[in-house]
Amino acid sequence: MRRRVALAGLVVAAVLTGGCAAVEPTRPSAQPSPAPAGTGPMIVAVSPDGVVVADPGSGSYRGYSSRGELRWTDREAYRRGADVVCAARCPDAVLSAPAGDVPTWRRPMGHTVPEGAAGKRMLSVRGPSDAVLAEGGWLTLLRKGAKRTRIPISGAAGLLWVEDPARSAALVAYDDPDVVGADIHWFRRDRHGWRPTGRTAPAAGVWGACLADGGDLTVLTGPGARMLVNGRTVPLRTDLRVAAECAAGRDGAVVLDRWVDERGVRHTAVRGVGVDGRQMWAREFATETTVAADPDGRRFALVHDGTAEIVDARGRTTSRFGGVVAAAFAGKGELVTLDAGARPGRLELG
Repeated sequence: MRRRVALAGLVVAAVLTGGCAAVEPTRPSAQPSPAPAGTGPMIVAVSPDGVVVADPGSGSYRGYSSRGELRWTDREAYRRGADVVCAARCPDAVLSAPAGDVPTWRRPMGHTVPEGAAGKRMLSVRGPSDAVLAEGGWLTLLRKGAKRTRIPISGAAGLLWVEDPARSAALVAYDDPDVVGADIHWFRRDRHGWRPTGRTAPAAGVWGACLADGGDLTVLTGPGARMLVNGRTVPLRTDLRVAAECAAGRDGAVVLDRWVDERGVRHTAVRGVGVDGRQMWAREFATETTVAADPDGRRFALVHDGTAEIVDARGRTTSRFGGVVAAAFAGKGELVTLDAGARPGRLELG
């Protein structure tokens, strides 16, 4: 079962790797995710206050505080492949099943879901009057004390809502690079909620994206992959056949390509790029690997073989931590990790 998860406060790239002759690459999943579905525990949403974990071992979503305290468990939402979106802070979250039922709040003190949320995709939520919903050909922005804004879109299916780590900037794209007539829309957050910036770009050739803190650097992935820095288009100059996925920070990013060879072995090529789009370093892995970016874009966490490997902006390894199967940055220098039992931990990298 493929699960869609909305990542709050991070952008993570899933990487599958190896080293033999290649054949036609596989398409990435519809939504960036911490690991390929069904392979192991995943971090689906994180903030300095907590984390939401998907654990195939127990067949559940679980919300933990920053101190590792279990706050809630939801097996039914996991079974149904529900979307998971953190509210103002994790592990407070909304879980909405694709069947269109009323979303479920997972919040210690309880809350009211936004009016009219039933049957719609919940893309972002802070409260009952502060949310982003998608249905059919419309994107609806609920804003505090303001009239709701409706934006025509090409359809809610395959729609990607991607936020920067600070959750102050966002964009909407599609997971299909051939969506006809679709546009990418950018958004900013103010004290009332999300508002459109009026900036758009054609979505053709793009199937994913990641935003650096503040949204000034955007990486678009797919056949039409490129960077946008302060609104200016910057070509990606790497040796990849296609930049299929990404992880980004303010001062740099990682892009990658993945494929399966004729013997069924999975491969990935990982490339670090600067804000000028130029390739800075290259890494190859012979195992399943995940990549996360520190918000400043000066270091990245590569998780493979039960180890979190921290690399700098030139791809040099600066530290390693064992007993880790997944990791994501909750803030600058603050790495949230999972062990094989899907139990979270935190590392201060300084």
